[in-house]
Parts: sequence; structure tokens; C-alpha cells
Amino acid sequence: MPGCGESGGGGGNFAPGLSDNLGVECKVCRTALSARIDGERETVPAPLVDAHLEGCAECCSWYAAAVELSGQLRGTSVPAPDLTAAIFAAADLERPRWSRLHRWTRPPVRLGAARILLALLGIAQVGLALAQFGGLDFGMSHHHGAQATRHLINESTAWSLAIGIGVLYCALRPRATSGVLPVLGVLVVALTAFVAGDLYSGVVPVSRVLSHLVLVAALVLVAVVHRMRRSGTSPPAREALPAPTELVLPPGARLGRRTAHLRATRDPAA
Repeated sequence: MPGCGESGGGGGNFAPGLSDNLGVECKVCRTALSARIDGERETVPAPLVDAHLEGCAECCSWYAAAVELSGQLRGTSVPAPDLTAAIFAAADLERPRWSRLHRWTRPPVRLGAARILLALLGIAQVGLALAQFGGLDFGMSHHHGAQATRHLINESTAWSLAIGIGVLYCALRPRATSGVLPVLGVLVVALTAFVAGDLYSGVVPVSRVLSHLVLVAALVLVAVVHRMRRSGTSPPAREALPAPTELVLPPGARLGRRTAHLRATRDPAA
């Protein structure tokens, strides 16, 4: 990978001894570097990009971070070496020193911390549910029975409202089914087990049990929408692809092997 100070080829737009007065802005340079990382054609000549890198510490830092991020997104099994120091050394620039606070506020660190906290909250919520299932009432037994019952009804109402809004959102944004489906599935399975026990004990009327059929129907339809959306966005099977069109060549012509001169019509640099 060419770094700062390493020329990508060529010696400029004019003969030796003449100066190119063609500067490259940071935005243009980073666009070209992004194409270089992706293995695509750069939007400006590589020598101009490398010349800009030799004098711009910010673009050197951006290039090093972009190379590292690209390797992480592509899931490379072998960790790429840290080329930041080499890039700055080749450009004869001083590497900026980030404070300890800046290192902890980087987006990857913040994302990792948020995911850890989210996992801890999920574990805590599951622990609360298991504790309540084991008989812990969280002090509700010290209150009047009517007040405790009303609070439980309010909790059930909040859950019903949240599930209803989530199902409506799935109808408007089918991509949300991938997140709502596991929540709704666990709720229906757990509620079915509790309702079966309460119905056997005679502590719940049949009318209340029938009201839960709305959740079951919602689960089925959310699963159907999720499956149909996945099948609609998946790549077509080989059998569904149209047969390749046979080329008809003029007399005396033959198929060549050189294709490097051809470019896609969607290539902005074509």
C-alpha cells in the first residue's frame, strides 16, 4: 500500500524542471484515497495525491485511520500492521499526540462501551424477570392489594402499548421486523406458558386469554413479513438469471482477450 511520501508513479504533468501548480484539496485527496483503498480507479492522478500527502498531516492521519478501518470492516483474519508511524515518518511530519481523553472518546471505543452497557442492562432486565418469577415482589406486598393490582395492570398496559407501536412500525418499515421479531417471539412463548398455568388454576377468565390471540397473530404476520422481505432482497438464484446473450461477430472478426481498456459506464472517472 503506498503511503505518504511514496509516489504512485509518474513525475507530474510537465517536463522535469517545471512546476505543476495543480494543488489537490483535502476533500479531493481523501476521495481519491478512498478509491485507492477500495482498489478502484482514483479520481485524480496518483502523483498529485501523493504530493498532497507529503505536506498534509491531517490527510496522512485520515489515510492511516481509513486503512485500519477498511481492514476491520472487511473482517481480515490477520491483523494489519500499524502503518501510522511509518506514514508520518515518510512524510517527515510530526505525528499528533492525542490526549488520553481523546483516545477514550474515539467512535470505536464509545461503540464498544455502549454495547457492553447495553448487554449489562439486558442481563439486569432478565435477572429482574427471573427474580419476580421466583417470588420476589419488590415490596409490592407491603401495599394495599388494590394498589398493587393497579400497578401490575399499568405495567401490562405499557407493554401492550409498546408492542402495538412496534408492530405498527413493522408495517411501515418492514426492515424493523428483524428487531421486533425476537422480542415478540419471546413474549408470546413466555406468555403462553403463564396463561396455560393460570387458566389451569382458574385465576384468569377465558375472555382475557382470548385477548392474547392478537399477540399470536401479530407474531405470525411479523415473521411472514420478515421472511418475505429477506427473500425479496436476496440475490437471485443461478437458475433465475437470464441466459447470456450470444455475440454475433462480423465476418473475419474474432473475440479478443484484452479488456483492460474497457470501463463500466457507471465509473465516474471513465
